[in-house]
Amino acid sequence: MKEINYWEQFMATGRIEDFLAYKNAVRQEEESGREQSEEHLHAGDHRDYGDGFKG
Repeated sequence: MKEINYWEQFMATGRIEDFLAYKNAVRQEEESGREQSEEHLHAGDHRDYGDGFKG
């Protein structure tokens, strides 16, 4: 399946609908990237504050 380049489509047509499609695609990419980075936000962050304290 061919990926649509919404910006080039907007530049060719000048249609508002094409610009809005471009903005929507950019927003979805940003949200997807943000979700992936949040998945690993606390990776490797482990603190043991349990009953295993020895003093």
